[in-house]
Parts: sequence; C-alpha cells; structure tokens
Amino acid sequence: MPFQDCICFRLGKAARKVTKAYRDEIGEYGLTHGQFFLIVAIMEDEGLLPSELAEKTAQDRPTITGLLDRMEKVGWVERKADPKDRRSLRIYLGPRGNELRQPLLKLFEETNQKFIDRFSEKEWRLMQSFLVRLEQ
Repeated sequence: MPFQDCICFRLGKAARKVTKAYRDEIGEYGLTHGQFFLIVAIMEDEGLLPSELAEKTAQDRPTITGLLDRMEKVGWVERKADPKDRRSLRIYLGPRGNELRQPLLKLFEETNQKFIDRFSEKEWRLMQSFLVRLEQ
C-alpha cells in the first residue's frame, strides 16, 4: 500500500486542512483552536461541569482545566458554584463569550458548512457513520 493511502496519513492531512480553515477565521478573536471548540461546546450547553466538558470535547481533564483557566482570565468563561453542590463549579459564558456569541456561532456554522458542502447529503451521512466507526 502506498504511503498516501495510509488511513492515518489521510485523516491527518484532512484534519490539518479543516483546522487551518478554522484557525484562519478565529485568529482575529485571539482564540486557539482548542479554545474555540471549547467555547462553542459551552455555548451549546452552558452550565456543564469541567468533567462533562472534557467528555463532550474528547479532551482530558487537565487540558480542559488549563483552557478554562486561560479563558476565564480574559472573560470568555466564568466558573460558578453549583447551587446543588457548592463544591462543584459549573462553566458558563463570561462577558466576552456572551458579547461574541453570535459572530462565533456564525463562524463555526459557515466554516463547518464549507466542508460539508463538498458532500451530497447521502455522502455526508456515510462519512459520519465512517468516522463514528473509526472512533469505536
């Protein structure tokens, strides 16, 4: 099998292209790729525990903690005590996250759609099933 047909090589190359497309768009907001997807995950579901965010974004807990620390310092997110268990902190958008919610969601949707549009509806459903199968 030629090197270029290796699944790891192909997936990596495609992932780098998609990542670059996002990175080119999010640069003006001062967000890294990881921070951007974390903020989108929070926008989709505010009030999660850090452990729940780690699971949702397929990151480990220390990585999430580091991202949240940096993002909290500049107002992207806020940690608030869980009203049912004050030992737990839940994650919400901070002032900057709320201010830029709509432009960031638009950027996310438009950039994602640029890649999805390369497939027919049937192809996209197949692609999703293939990716899920690889993740198992």
